[in-house]
Amino acid sequence: MESNNNGNPADKDERQDQSKQKNSSELISWVKMIVSAFIIAFLLRTFVFQMALVNQMSMEPTLHEGQMLIISKLNYLVGEPDRGDIVVLKDDAENKLLIKRVIGLPGEEIQLKEGKVFINDKELAPDYTNAPTYAYIQESWQLPDGEYFVLGDNREHSRDSRAENVGLVKRENIIGRAVFRIWPFGKLGVLK
Repeated sequence: MESNNNGNPADKDERQDQSKQKNSSELISWVKMIVSAFIIAFLLRTFVFQMALVNQMSMEPTLHEGQMLIISKLNYLVGEPDRGDIVVLKDDAENKLLIKRVIGLPGEEIQLKEGKVFINDKELAPDYTNAPTYAYIQESWQLPDGEYFVLGDNREHSRDSRAENVGLVKRENIIGRAVFRIWPFGKLGVLK
């Protein structure tokens, strides 16, 4: 004759305790996984990359309104912005982000004359635009250490280093380099 232990209250309590421990262990595992995912996402967004939406026409024809970009922050954790880089920067005057192209580097002299950009008395080539580049208020800048001169590719419709409320851009205000366009899909690709 077989004995049935289902009726034993001690066995029933033990099974309930095991079930509670299993559920508790599973819940803790899920919480750890979710917290880890948030920490990883935070670290990636803070130090590696972020997304940016182009909401201005100042970079046309290179970038157009509504395009989505991947911004690499890693590039400038290990290096410095270079001439020609398309960067995202903080605009303290209007408390928003701007997308511009780095033209002048620390220590250089920038001059705008006859619709052209000159760096240390040499004409900028390539100029990244077909439009002339005219000064707004001043025509020359001597860039101190840690400051950059940026322009939009659409020089006739760009609020950039020529504007008094943008001016020279401090290195700490450059968030990252625009490296890849992900939207629209027809324009998917590396930015130059």
